Amino acid sequence: MGSFLSLPIMILVAALQVTVMPQISFWGGRPDLVLLVVVSWALNSTLEQGVLWAFVGGICKDLLSAAPIGTSIVGLILIIFGIHLVRQQLFSVGIFTLIWVSLLGTIIQEVCIFIILLFSGFQPYFANELGYGVMLNQFRLFIVPTIVYNLVGIIPIYIMTRIIQRAVGTNLRLTR
Repeated sequence: MGSFLSLPIMILVAALQVTVMPQISFWGGRPDLVLLVVVSWALNSTLEQGVLWAFVGGICKDLLSAAPIGTSIVGLILIIFGIHLVRQQLFSVGIFTLIWVSLLGTIIQEVCIFIILLFSGFQPYFANELGYGVMLNQFRLFIVPTIVYNLVGIIPIYIMTRIIQRAVGTNLRLTR
């Protein structure tokens, strides 16, 4: 059942990402709702469901942005495989797990998007005639507020995700 929910939930989350989140932007950073929902779902589901949610979420996010299609998928898939490797070592998901997953996930996602945009020739809005040094400086300034937003947002999103997972019967922790 969790696989069938990925499309409607991720469409809603991606729509909120591009419509509401720019309104609460601070220093260019904003919460990455797609990342937070995908990570929250993957912490308590199978690898296959996590990859499906990452793929659907990345496509939905890219369809509603100016980035090339598939840009967001690469970082999300890497994060899902990292979670899968570490999840087997965890007894339960606690506050520290949510913090490090949110922190590392945000860094991995933003670096992957930045590299893909650079190699695809996509010029971000902060590029000017001085070149990539300015872009890298702006990138560092942009990523810190995004990390802070994601650290604050991971807990309520994780709680909502667990409620949905329990309601539809996707509870990996009880089936092991």
